[in-house]
Amino acid sequence: MYIYTAQQLLKGQVIYKDIVDHKGPFLYLINVAALFIFNGKFIGIWIFEIISLFITSIIIYKTARFFAGKISSFFAVITALLFLISVFVGGNLTEEWALPFISTASYIFVAYLKGNKPLNIVRLFILSLTFVLTFTIQANLAAIWVGFGIILLIKWIIEKKYKELIRSLSFIILFTTLFLLPFILYFYFKGALPNALYLVFKYNMFEYFPQPVVFTLKKSFKILAGLYYLSEIPFAIVLFMFLRDKTLTNGSVLVAFVFTSLACSLGRLGIHYFIIFTPLLAIPYSYIFAVIKDSFPKTKYALLLILFLFCNYKPAILQSQYIVENYSEKGYGLFVLPPSTRELLKDIIVKNTNFTDKILVKGNQVALYLYSGRTCAIRFPYYLTASSLAGKYYEKEVEEALPKLIIQGDIVNSINSISLDSLLNEKYRLISNRIDSVEIWKLKE
Repeated sequence: MYIYTAQQLLKGQVIYKDIVDHKGPFLYLINVAALFIFNGKFIGIWIFEIISLFITSIIIYKTARFFAGKISSFFAVITALLFLISVFVGGNLTEEWALPFISTASYIFVAYLKGNKPLNIVRLFILSLTFVLTFTIQANLAAIWVGFGIILLIKWIIEKKYKELIRSLSFIILFTTLFLLPFILYFYFKGALPNALYLVFKYNMFEYFPQPVVFTLKKSFKILAGLYYLSEIPFAIVLFMFLRDKTLTNGSVLVAFVFTSLACSLGRLGIHYFIIFTPLLAIPYSYIFAVIKDSFPKTKYALLLILFLFCNYKPAILQSQYIVENYSEKGYGLFVLPPSTRELLKDIIVKNTNFTDKILVKGNQVALYLYSGRTCAIRFPYYLTASSLAGKYYEKEVEEALPKLIIQGDIVNSINSISLDSLLNEKYRLISNRIDSVEIWKLKE
């Protein structure tokens, strides 16, 4: 969806107005930049991902060094990065793109609390910039600013540093406003601001996956307890850190873990949500590696290796299963077509339409637009579940656009709440195909 959207933006369409999705605008800018620089080649996105992860690894190493020496920090960073193996699910994800910004903010907060490095204007500028970039990728990914920010406020109030509190908040509000302003003005002048506000905020908060507060808290608790995709021991180590040494730094890490788990609990608890834990994981791992190294000088390397393997056995098993399932083409998720099926559908689309023809895939299979080179006939490349916008306009836009080809059925995850039967029977003819659970309708001449 993100690549397809970027392609359409490069052709002059406006996000939220001409093409509808509910992620933040900076996410699409990343994909646009990658495609533009590399002349539309998908490898540009892959290269951007490598650069992003490389920067992330450097910053979380620097953060880990506040808690441990070089060797322990190195083990901690590798462990944190290997955690990504079990949650990455293909890449080019919102959480992945936020990693360098979350890592940078974590470093600045820890450097202030533990390293006594002041929050000067430059650091406040960077904190604000990374917050806005993360927020405009996906709002709930900014949990770490909330977690560390609460501790900073408590610290300043307890220590009666009201001047520093007012100064820091003033600069953060100023910088955040300045960084958000270009996005607001762009969408305002493009006539897309109401849709942008609805999709990025109202839809995500109240329509996408509404759930009781108690249910969210329960999921958050299970995440921290290691009952979901997070390893069993990181939060236990964080608790140990705080109980052993009740410093503001350890308290801030504890609170940051809690708010990050809450951020992961707000949606459907997709495995990729857990990517945002990566910068935080390096902190408890570096701490416990350092404790072992200092407590058992004679056997430190053997114990480090044992703990390293223990921390990574779960991701290794999950990844092995993922590889086996995907090679057998049985492990494709609900929204991923096996390559053989995708190619068959692509060939049918290309055979029955011209390059300039617009089509409709009535479901969640944007990949068919992407690989066939065809454009969606309406603003909704996929149906936004429970969206009042899609519910109001989807059928109407299909009837007005009359796509050259309409594809529906279980294999493309068709929307049951939307029925195009009367339109299809009146103006389309069914094309025979050898793919089970799919209907392909072509507009009558």
